[in-house]
Amino acid sequence: MQKFELKQNTILLQLIGNLSAEELERSSLATKLNGYVAELCPPDIQKRIDAKINDIIKRGWPILRDL
Repeated sequence: MQKFELKQNTILLQLIGNLSAEELERSSLATKLNGYVAELCPPDIQKRIDAKINDIIKRGWPILRDL
């Protein structure tokens, strides 16, 4: 099953807009976030995504599209 780690993280799924299963499988953003959730990203990318998510949580819940 592709994007397994991301599918377990409902907050990130909501942030990217609750994509359909087909959209999720094709999404490059979902691929990046799956690597993030699985902690497979390089440390600098992991920190950038952490900062972006923390900023979104502080400001509200816009759709996360520009990572």
